[in-house]
Amino acid sequence: MQKPDPKTLFPTVTAFIAFILTLMCLFAGTETGLMDDVHLLTLYTPEGTSTSSNSHSFYSIHVMSYCQGTIGSAEPDSGAVRNVTECSDRQVLFSFDPTKDWSDNITHGPTLEWPRVITDDFHAFRLTMQSIAILYCIGVSAMGAVLLTRVAALIAPRPQQGLFEFGFMVLGSLVLSIASIITTVIAFEFVALINAHGEGSDVSASYGEKFLGMTWAATALLLAGSLSSFINVFVRGLPLAEERVPKDEEEEG
Repeated sequence: MQKPDPKTLFPTVTAFIAFILTLMCLFAGTETGLMDDVHLLTLYTPEGTSTSSNSHSFYSIHVMSYCQGTIGSAEPDSGAVRNVTECSDRQVLFSFDPTKDWSDNITHGPTLEWPRVITDDFHAFRLTMQSIAILYCIGVSAMGAVLLTRVAALIAPRPQQGLFEFGFMVLGSLVLSIASIITTVIAFEFVALINAHGEGSDVSASYGEKFLGMTWAATALLLAGSLSSFINVFVRGLPLAEERVPKDEEEEG
């Protein structure tokens, strides 16, 4: 078996890196201490915005779960420290609901006039947030298929394997692009909506820069890999892997 052309390896490398990044986005925050800083957005309760308290509450919302904790500072001049106390159970069709997930002392506390419109905001984005995990799962499956196609090409090369790789690369690029666009809308539009409706009640939100960086990096890698795969298959006409040449034919040649 001859070594595959290096030009055919680039789509596989991009798919592998994007596969890892997407898995990190998908499973971040599903357990305490498991990349709980890679989140879609963080919601701060009034305790979390008060400088007079030594323990301020926050809820970081992830693709399949949410984590909660407190924000504190060991020294007056040091930066704020996020202390995650627990994370919810993992759910593929996850959506955060303040009235169910928050304790009553937050939404119905004596010192808080809870802005019910924020609850309505989360309800309005419920289906949108639930679709994110599905899109990432499809993307991970497509990238996994690209990697399996590469393995199959090394074991038993077939002419049509290049087309399969290209098809799965395009599918992964498409669904991951949609997921990244949705998360970007949530990061900017939805967070801005919460901050506007929470003004006066000390309820605020911020988006996750790490999450956005990772999801768009994975998307860019897949788009580059798809372009490379297209050129390999339809322009250069390169096979995904060289066909095996029988030993007798090699000796005759």
